[in-house]
Amino acid sequence: MVILLALSCSEGWSPEPQMDEIDLLIRASLDLRGVRPTVAELDAVESDPSRVDTLITGFVDDERFGGRVRDLWSEVLLTRADQFPVTEQAVGLDDPAAFRQSVGEESLQILSRVAVEERPWTEVVTADWTMANETLEEIWPLERSEGQGWVEATYTDGRPHAGVLTTNSLMWRYTSTPSNANRKRANAISRIFLCHDFLSQPIEFDRDVNLLDEEAVADALRNNPACVNCHNSLDPMASYLFGFFTYNPEVSSEISNYHPERELLWEDYIGIQPAFYGQPGTTMEDLGSSIAGDNRFVQCAVETTWELLLRREVELEDSDALTRHREAFLSSDLDYKQLVLSVVGEARYRAGDTDAKGYVPRKMATPDLLATQVEDLTGFHWTYAGYDMLRSDTVGLRVLAGGSDGNTVTQTATSPNTTLVLVQERLAQAGMSWSWMRREATPSSPPSTSRRPPRSAPTWSCGRSSTPSRTTRWMPGRVCSACSSATPTSSSTMPAS
Repeated sequence: MVILLALSCSEGWSPEPQMDEIDLLIRASLDLRGVRPTVAELDAVESDPSRVDTLITGFVDDERFGGRVRDLWSEVLLTRADQFPVTEQAVGLDDPAAFRQSVGEESLQILSRVAVEERPWTEVVTADWTMANETLEEIWPLERSEGQGWVEATYTDGRPHAGVLTTNSLMWRYTSTPSNANRKRANAISRIFLCHDFLSQPIEFDRDVNLLDEEAVADALRNNPACVNCHNSLDPMASYLFGFFTYNPEVSSEISNYHPERELLWEDYIGIQPAFYGQPGTTMEDLGSSIAGDNRFVQCAVETTWELLLRREVELEDSDALTRHREAFLSSDLDYKQLVLSVVGEARYRAGDTDAKGYVPRKMATPDLLATQVEDLTGFHWTYAGYDMLRSDTVGLRVLAGGSDGNTVTQTATSPNTTLVLVQERLAQAGMSWSWMRREATPSSPPSTSRRPPRSAPTWSCGRSSTPSRTTRWMPGRVCSACSSATPTSSSTMPAS
């Protein structure tokens, strides 16, 4: 069931065919809620196409919007990993699935709360709170507010407050060593929040430097022009992070707690005082404030959101559009919902199928999006031993389904491949089996009317007739590129659901 969604990207944008209102409604619903539109929403737009924008605006107030923010930004933070420096046994837990899922989710929960509650986006790097569930409360030094599941929490180990920057979730994902001296962490922060990856910068390294000689390496970092260009900016940021420095990261108390007494270790390991591009500071609160005040912080949020929703990298020709979305974001006091709506209202996002040079007319759904669609349509949630099969790899099939594991695979697939199709076929089979068994268990229950089959309309891939039907013939594993509906086939029949 390879799901493809139409979109446009431009090379010096020029008017291109726009997708019709029904296809736009489906695309926006999938992007902002992770599910297909309801029957009522589809009927409303069919009867009055002008209502599509009103409905789309409401999608960001849907309770599922926060989940989509987490799913999208998980591809950027890469904290949904299956491997962390310590195991569940080391922290006294016996549920590995709950442990891994909780650790990776903390930072993403901060982002989604800021977005859902329409707080200024700067809070993601300045907030004096974090988010925690019962599992994290048990293993980390923090106090949770009352309530079940993910609620506001505060660390009690004396760490400074800087939103995502001071979460264990981020620090456990991006570890360090004495020789690396927090530079990996500093680069991750720069990549995520400033869209500046020091590792992507071209360098001409002096091959005469003996990398096995610590003194020679330290001297090169301070004096070799090839090293200085990056390290003059990277190292002062790394100096902020020594409160998270660990001597033995495999000891849970070492890695779970912040160590204020180690904040000055930069004197020994780097020799450069904490600063952000020449602006000196003392604690990570200063770092968070400096990042929030940097023009690149807002621009990076805009570019990242653009790439996540259009599923392609930013190009030079996008500058005009990015400027408009940046202004919309700023004028809303950095309300992330308004940034998302601005991008969704972009002509490039709404362009129909085209072969014009520079355009990408279709994008492929991620495992996250596939999972939420199937669960919404059938009620089937694919799990095993507590693991979400499309959000993990230790037991699950996330990478094989085209996702990233946050460690060895850091980008989602952009085109179908053999394992992806096999996983999607297995998901279709499991979902169908589960739905059938549920129906057999409750034979008196009438068919669900919460969703209707995808409407019929001529497309390049599915060959449907132009007459809408309440029943469509289908084959597990194949889905229409334009509207995510089942590809017709004579092999079997799926009744309306």
